[in-house]
Amino acid sequence: MKTAPLSPPPRPPRNGKIAGDVSDPDGGGIDRTTSSQRFAGTNLSQRAFTLIELLVVIAIIAILASLLLPALARAKAKAKAIKCLSNEKQIGLGYLLYASDNSDLLPLAAHLGDAAPCQWFFEISPYIAKQTASYSNLVAKANVVACPSAKLEKVFPSSTPASQAYGGYGQNYVYLGYLEEADRVKTTKVTKPTETCMNGDGLDPVTGLNWWNYGYLYPPSLPPWGTTKVLPYVRHGKGGNYSWVDGHVSMTSWNVMSNGANGKIDWFYLTTPDERRPSWAQ
Repeated sequence: MKTAPLSPPPRPPRNGKIAGDVSDPDGGGIDRTTSSQRFAGTNLSQRAFTLIELLVVIAIIAILASLLLPALARAKAKAKAIKCLSNEKQIGLGYLLYASDNSDLLPLAAHLGDAAPCQWFFEISPYIAKQTASYSNLVAKANVVACPSAKLEKVFPSSTPASQAYGGYGQNYVYLGYLEEADRVKTTKVTKPTETCMNGDGLDPVTGLNWWNYGYLYPPSLPPWGTTKVLPYVRHGKGGNYSWVDGHVSMTSWNVMSNGANGKIDWFYLTTPDERRPSWAQ
């Protein structure tokens, strides 16, 4: 009787896998250990941030923020100044369209009944905004007559006439027409239109001013009513945006506006080189 041949012994496991396992058809073996098993016994503190590393990262972020935030603030202010200049372009166009339809006469600065400094807005509103039946219904906010950099909160008490009509701009009221019909000025009278401002950035709230001081471009020779000190117009850094009688607009520094030219401190407000302030403004 013959004895059956013995089967060969199984191959030794490779890398901890058993050859011939049904889940290992190629005989190479499959690593079935989990990631948690592979990392078992590993010191986790070796893979985490240390306190010093965290402090370094925080310091770097703080330095970057200190560098970027001022730049972003300057960019935002520049964008507002550009928007304001665009507003002045439309305001200036409104002035000239009004003059074209009214025998070359420019708008007045203030309302005769109460000196609310918004008559010019009322008169040019058909050209730049929705026309209203009364100046007291004017709303400057969200219109081109509102400077995005102006501080408009609580400038005009709600009980004052046309309290919502002020948007931060003002008229060259001493030389281009205050509040009476006799004050109106024709564009043809202006002999230096490229150097005579019509409208521009007004004053922002400061201690000592009242609501009736806002909405006017005071020439450098004349302090605001009821005050003794000439105040600078520097809403956009060193100056403000202005529209001029010839139709152009510019960002002009207060240093230029207040020093004047040709020996005249009010040069950029005068309609003619030899003009004098009217008697009511002496």
